[in-house]
Amino acid sequence: MRKKDQPKLWLCLYLPNLALEVFYPSGPKQPPNDGLKPIAIIQQQRIEALSYHAAATGLRVGTMASHAYALCENLTCIEKSAAKERRALAQIAQWLYEFTPNVCPYGDQHLILEVSSSLKLFSGLNHLKYLIEEKTTRLGYTPKLGVSQTPLAAKISAEIDCPDNHQQSPGIALKSLQLIHLQLPPPSVMKLEKMGITILKQLIDLPRHTLKKRFGDAFIHYLERLLGERADPQTFIKPAPKFESDIFFINTVDNLQSLIFPINRLLNELSAFLTVRQLQLQHFNLRLNYRGQLKKDLSIHLAAPDNDADLFLKLSEIKLNQVQGVQTVDELSLRAAAFYPAKLKSNQLFGSATLPDTAGMDQKGQANQAALDPETLKQGNDLLNLLQHQLETTDCFGLRLGNDHRPEKDWARTDLTQHFEQKVTNPLPNWPERPTFLIEPPKRLQKHLNPLQHPDFDYIKGPERINSAWWDGDGQNRDYYLYRYRKQVVYWIFYRALTHRWYLHGLFS
Repeated sequence: MRKKDQPKLWLCLYLPNLALEVFYPSGPKQPPNDGLKPIAIIQQQRIEALSYHAAATGLRVGTMASHAYALCENLTCIEKSAAKERRALAQIAQWLYEFTPNVCPYGDQHLILEVSSSLKLFSGLNHLKYLIEEKTTRLGYTPKLGVSQTPLAAKISAEIDCPDNHQQSPGIALKSLQLIHLQLPPPSVMKLEKMGITILKQLIDLPRHTLKKRFGDAFIHYLERLLGERADPQTFIKPAPKFESDIFFINTVDNLQSLIFPINRLLNELSAFLTVRQLQLQHFNLRLNYRGQLKKDLSIHLAAPDNDADLFLKLSEIKLNQVQGVQTVDELSLRAAAFYPAKLKSNQLFGSATLPDTAGMDQKGQANQAALDPETLKQGNDLLNLLQHQLETTDCFGLRLGNDHRPEKDWARTDLTQHFEQKVTNPLPNWPERPTFLIEPPKRLQKHLNPLQHPDFDYIKGPERINSAWWDGDGQNRDYYLYRYRKQVVYWIFYRALTHRWYLHGLFS
């Protein structure tokens, strides 16, 4: 006999203090020295949420803001922001991808997770719940978790702190639950109570056709979804990775240098986000806000994708020191939306022994391991990052190959803020040698310095003819040679037959 399929297991993450915690996070993210401040979240001049110390003064949810100031003179009131709450839920959902890809919002304060396939990976439900609760707490939110065999039952279980009874169907697990906790329409609950129906078991025992006749299809469909008798499909969010995190300051910040510590906290959070998803980034934004208005957007561009919180902080501090005209800040935001797969490091099987790598060859065909060494590339990119944030964009730029056969025109400027991809290709067997340093314009040698006859010049290679470019006024061919001067520097020089003169155009070493 075929074994009956096991029902899905749903976990609901309920955030009862979300309206407050998007401004004033709890736990590790709570701003220092702000723990005793009474804070209220208001909407339409009525209190929606209270901090612990605000509630201790006797204030209650629903109190008018004008009356609240009479009870607590130092109360700080903040307007509720539904947009910030939606962004917070979306960001928490991104973090929960670590545990399951099946995540979706389920109301204004809830996330629902289908965790059936995650139990074995995370050593059972209890350990999985512990990890999710710990992660949410470290993000600055106070979670309540509920688990059941249907999404609605999990949501209700989270809101009323129902003990885990997910091995039973919702009709059995919640049978003694009062109707007022089932989130049924209040008029329907009042009618049922007048009939003597006060708990779920009594409601289930009633004939469905009678309930449908008295309360309508929507009531019956809701009850069936709660009990698992009707499908309740969820649309799981599958967005591209996106990082958003904010810090709100109860007391406005007047000294921008004091933002370094909260910036560091946001950047460490960003680095952890990248590590979990095995990603790197090349661009992020720090935004300085005051009273909901953007005051300054600090755009940080990297020379290459990276995940280095210390580097991020150095570059952010440089940008912050360049800010002018911003007097006060009450919110700090960090945003990142473009990511690249992290390049994983792999150790050599035989320790420091290396094998020739044909992808990294110098112009003479010799293995060039240093050119591909990740640490060497990292050091070079870090230097570029510091330079491009301290200098003007016209003073710090990259180079790329141009589309011209003449050496002085065979390169072009490139923006270092664009995505960087280290590309090393195998040179052709007859690849012409080119110096790393060009002299522009070429320096004409004195007449007596004829490399063909002068004893200080040692011939190495040549000639290599580079034809003229008549279309833009360069009408003379050049014959290039490699000569070593006085047993030291290697010169790249050319001869022009029409003028019978030699020119120094580049240095190899």
